[in-house]
Amino acid sequence: MQIGREEYVQRMKKVQKLIADNSLDSFIVSSKESIYYLTGVTFKPLERPFFILLRNTGPSVLLVPALEREHMTEAPNVGEVHSYWDYPAPNGSGWFEKLQGLLKGFNNVGVEPTLTQEIAAKLSPYNVKVFPFVETVRLIKSEYEVNMLRQSAYYADIALASVIKAAYFGVSELELFSQGRNVQMQIIKDIEYDVLNTNILAGAWPAPMSAQPHSVPSVDDRLKEGPHIALTLMRVNGYSTECERTFFLEKPTKQVMEAFEVMNKARELAFRMVRPGMNCGEIDVSVKDFLTKEGYGENLLHRTGHGFGLSAHEGPWIAEGSINTLEKNMFISIEPGIYIEGVGGIRHSDTVLVTDNGYELLTKNPTDMESLIIRSLKPLKRLKGRVMRKVMGI
Repeated sequence: MQIGREEYVQRMKKVQKLIADNSLDSFIVSSKESIYYLTGVTFKPLERPFFILLRNTGPSVLLVPALEREHMTEAPNVGEVHSYWDYPAPNGSGWFEKLQGLLKGFNNVGVEPTLTQEIAAKLSPYNVKVFPFVETVRLIKSEYEVNMLRQSAYYADIALASVIKAAYFGVSELELFSQGRNVQMQIIKDIEYDVLNTNILAGAWPAPMSAQPHSVPSVDDRLKEGPHIALTLMRVNGYSTECERTFFLEKPTKQVMEAFEVMNKARELAFRMVRPGMNCGEIDVSVKDFLTKEGYGENLLHRTGHGFGLSAHEGPWIAEGSINTLEKNMFISIEPGIYIEGVGGIRHSDTVLVTDNGYELLTKNPTDMESLIIRSLKPLKRLKGRVMRKVMGI
């Protein structure tokens, strides 16, 4: 899939309109995702800052490290490409001196919320204001982006199914996390592959660690009893999606079965509310109130969902206090979770497209308990697992 030059031009124009509407002379774009969104040029900044300087009218200007200058001229909608020597650089040839020259005559300067403190400190002499212009434009996806996210969700689904298929009672994390490599090879085989903009995380969080969703499993951890959470975070050629399922390697306890049923009911409640015009905060409040009434108010750790796009976590935020309103061609997750200390976590997550009248579920792995209890002994996979663990010394 190739995005056309005209789409990048229109993205830039939308940001320029926001600059003009807010009476700014210029706006500095400095985050990697924002620059990629506006230009389509793949790059990795590391310690060297990159900038787009947008005015309310006229062509934009890129300021990049010297070693990236030729590469960044591929941007289809930039008027000029300037460069600085390196980072750090001798006085007079660093990024700030070059940026100062480009900002000459400008007083009201806008910057992104993600601006680093180092850059913000240098810009203190200017009348700087913070605006989420690019994030705002990114909320509603173009048809091209819808197709890219569909593609990413397709591989997220495959990766999740691969993790579940590889699981058996006593399986090691090494075996499950290795599934990501298989999916990576399939992507390379199937489509054009952007090595800097493709990242794959496929694996599982074992019980009881699954009650801590941002904990870090070890490759030699083994999955046995309890609710485990299979997870795939997929970024394919720049576009991110996810799929998660709670699964079991033996029949769950009554406590876990009850929590699993309530979690699925909370998901159903959220899905019934997904449609254009719905306030995102209201969805989260309704789901949280339902879970609290069901007795799980002390077992909640996070919001109902978040948006997808170039980032795995971006607006719209399905969270209490969010001012976002759903619109057609927004992408969100629905993932209410219940976390029982010492037992584990119960959570499914899906990638969801907001449509004209409701939603389309793009990740389609089963969500019912019967499909997610893995009973097969899988002797061949056990044998392969023993060989893999021996080779890796665990």
